[in-house]
Amino acid sequence: MGQAQQKKQLQESDYIKWGTLNVKALSDDANWVSYQMSYENHLDTLFVQNTYTNKTFAFVGAQDAHFTGKNTFTFLQPESRLKILTLKTGKLKTFENVKRYEHALDGKYILTFDQDYAKKSLLKIRNDKGDIIDSLANISEYRLSSSKKALLYTSTVKKQIEVGIIHFQPYSRSIISKDSIGKFCNLVWQNNAESIAFLHETDSVSKVIDLNYFRITDKKLFSFDYTSQIGTPENRTVFENTSLSISPDGKKVFFMEIQKKDSKRKKDSKTVEVWNGNDKWLFIDKQRIESKMGNRNLALWYPETNRYSIINNDELSNFILTSKQDYAVLYDQNAYGLQSKYYDEVDYYLKDLKNDTQNLILKKQSCDPNQIGFDPLSNKILYYKEKNWWIYNPLQNTYINLTDKITTSWDNNTEPSAPHQFMAYGNPGWSSDGNNVLLYDAYDIWLSAIDGSKCIRLTRGREQNIIYRIASCEFNNSSLISYNERLQASFDMSKDLILSLENTENHSTGYCLLNPDSDVKLIDYGSYDVSEIQRSTNNSYLYKKQTYDQSPWLEIKRKTDGKPAVLFASNKQQKNYFFGKSELLYYKSLRGEKLKAALFFPADIDPLKKYPMVVYIYDNMSDEIHKYVNPSLQNSEGFNITNYTLNGYFVLLPDIQYELGKPGMSALACVTTAVETATEKKYIDKSKIGLFGHSFGGYECNFIISQSNLFAAAVSGAGVSDVIGAYFNISRNGIFQSDMWRYESQQWRIGKSLYDDKESYSRNSPILNAQNVKTPLLLWTGKNDRIIPWNQSVSYYLALRKLRTKSIMLVYPSEDHSLENPDNQIDLTNRMMQWFDYFLKDDLRPTWITKGVSL
Repeated sequence: MGQAQQKKQLQESDYIKWGTLNVKALSDDANWVSYQMSYENHLDTLFVQNTYTNKTFAFVGAQDAHFTGKNTFTFLQPESRLKILTLKTGKLKTFENVKRYEHALDGKYILTFDQDYAKKSLLKIRNDKGDIIDSLANISEYRLSSSKKALLYTSTVKKQIEVGIIHFQPYSRSIISKDSIGKFCNLVWQNNAESIAFLHETDSVSKVIDLNYFRITDKKLFSFDYTSQIGTPENRTVFENTSLSISPDGKKVFFMEIQKKDSKRKKDSKTVEVWNGNDKWLFIDKQRIESKMGNRNLALWYPETNRYSIINNDELSNFILTSKQDYAVLYDQNAYGLQSKYYDEVDYYLKDLKNDTQNLILKKQSCDPNQIGFDPLSNKILYYKEKNWWIYNPLQNTYINLTDKITTSWDNNTEPSAPHQFMAYGNPGWSSDGNNVLLYDAYDIWLSAIDGSKCIRLTRGREQNIIYRIASCEFNNSSLISYNERLQASFDMSKDLILSLENTENHSTGYCLLNPDSDVKLIDYGSYDVSEIQRSTNNSYLYKKQTYDQSPWLEIKRKTDGKPAVLFASNKQQKNYFFGKSELLYYKSLRGEKLKAALFFPADIDPLKKYPMVVYIYDNMSDEIHKYVNPSLQNSEGFNITNYTLNGYFVLLPDIQYELGKPGMSALACVTTAVETATEKKYIDKSKIGLFGHSFGGYECNFIISQSNLFAAAVSGAGVSDVIGAYFNISRNGIFQSDMWRYESQQWRIGKSLYDDKESYSRNSPILNAQNVKTPLLLWTGKNDRIIPWNQSVSYYLALRKLRTKSIMLVYPSEDHSLENPDNQIDLTNRMMQWFDYFLKDDLRPTWITKGVSL
């Protein structure tokens, strides 16, 4: 008999062996799957595997891979190569000079291009075997129809520019328009492919532009000379990057206008900026938008009558089109101004595009996109107000309460813990017959008739502490994106629907099928993390599973089989090394509610020894219990659970239950109780416990060590230290916005303004209690942090330096809120581990620490 291989300790030099598994595709007949292993050295590998024989092909560096039909797999490889794999025979064809490609007509045609996007390309049209059947030179732009049965393109032929259409069934090519000057661009199809629209720019300097609309049924071309027909506005033009859109009825074309930049006007940096005290919009954000995007308007053109109109205006600049695009919802996002909310309250006006009239339909309604939706088949509007879901019908001007007879909560305002921010659980979509809308509560999925006649619960999650949600894969082929890029999903409720499950008690996850009779049939469910499910046309299911101590693996479950089969297991080398495990702990909040914490054990644990522990905090963290973590030195926050368990640490991730007005004290109470529960395990050294948090977790870390000496060392990354100062910060995260909302109605959960509750702001501010800090603290920050200014770390550093408390600050000059540069990630990861080793393991070798904290 062979002797079992002796396991060994995993070293940093071994980390490079670990890769990340990603599900790519499942063939229509479920006979083949593709998946990718990606690595930090970028030697990513794509695999194609037979699900019956396990025959496998591997391709290093392959990208943009697709199954076509039952027997073909295509992908791109470096050096501009397209490869076509015949699955039955394993034969591989290679085509040179291919930068990108598309499939058309269910894979019967392959379109290859020899240049990247935005460059003129040679288009070769091939059959599914790769043979060239047609070619076109100098293709500058193209669009496939949604069914991929036709291609719209623009090209240059013998100094002539032209727009053409290729139909693939049967194959034909025709020219729609051509000219000798300018360029054609911004091609778009109507959703049903019955018409197209495009721009013709005749002068690239003055931006003289024609709009064009072509109706395919009668081959009629309509043109709109924008510049001459609307009176040659010197200060406005068609936005160069506008997304043209054709309405579902094919009668309207939408586009964006923009205010021209005055080339003669130069920005004078010495000109005074006037920040008015009654501004509803911060001067700095208004300045950013005007300089970057300009003042845009949504415009409408009726090709058949040549009528033109502007939909929004300066007073009501924001807009959303209803699904049939007969109406527009207009609002001013800053109507009420100075609101301490991320999503302000607004007044919604409905504009009838046919007769150009508008009326107020909703007053002081949240502009949260999760609280308004649009029926994909009509102009009806769904909205959330007064703790109920409503339908507004523009044709009848009626408001129907869909949920007033239902006893449940549709938002998170009744949760035991003060919510992160007010949130309606949402509307995932509509039934494809147009009769019903789908709604979420905290646990379940509901189906409500849009006439308000009934509202039924489709799942029974609340009784089992299970959250049911529609699986993300179901949205891939059931969603339309409106002009505003809003997802409008509809589902055929006469067919099985894949749902995801998560147990809130133990974080078990899985997938199930919801059938038309509202019965639930499990696909897979258990004490692991399951994700990335895909379904074949014959109802087989491919998905990824993982636990903390078992690297992700792929399983397939066929409709005819009782049990799933394992297809592939990643990181098989793990079996050669000691590895940690995870366990869920339960403890109680000060109010007596049951809370959870994920506890991760050291690899090769000796029950007779005592080990240090690092506590990682940020809101609720216990749901990481089943997540596998590759060992790595490249970590954007400098912390990696597996690194620590391999280095002889316990790691604790507790949940925190918050009370309004007490963010710091809530964190202190829950973390302290979680640590006390964990240290009941006798092999955790109570005197050697560290604390780490990043961002809001960094704030919590800063606060906790100002109130407790429980921790022997701490690390705070990009955290707030001066709550009052941060209250007056202007965040640069995408938009320029006062951070007051974060404290009054979001993550800091104080719930009131500074001037209504100064005591809470002071009580929860770490810097005002810095004199109590006895815990050695390592601070780190990015100098270009757009969310929490780096001077928040500087302030705490100065306070601790003044108080002669052991501390060091790491400043990364070119980094943002999290570190992006791999070298900086490695540096931070190493320094954090050394910091905890120094104070929790008495490893005094890092001289940078001794030098920095010696008093």
